[in-house]
Amino acid sequence: MSHTRNTGPMRASLRCGARTRNGETCRAPALRGKARCRMHGGAWGSGAPFGNGNAVKHGFFTGEAIDERKFVRTMLSEAESLLRTLPAASETIGNSRDRGTQHTLPGTDSPPSHLTNDRK
Repeated sequence: MSHTRNTGPMRASLRCGARTRNGETCRAPALRGKARCRMHGGAWGSGAPFGNGNAVKHGFFTGEAIDERKFVRTMLSEAESLLRTLPAASETIGNSRDRGTQHTLPGTDSPPSHLTNDRK
């Protein structure tokens, strides 16, 4: 059964110019005054928001995050260069467990509590 009263104007209307997933053009009729159908952006409220809201950066690539990473890199390089300029550490500061000696805390005559074997 054909619907003769609707088929003429429907066939005469402009078609949507969007490309489908299979590469063909969309066969749906374009909305009045638009170049796209209701499914491809012709409907009211469709499309990107005004003011390019889709281009808002967040997370890893914000200016604040980039500046923070740059700051951390400069601080690390400055700390590394400072450590290179310091004199070499003396042998008494090394690992005392290998030599059988114990460290004492500066200003005290007793070793640190984690190095003693006093268990209560």
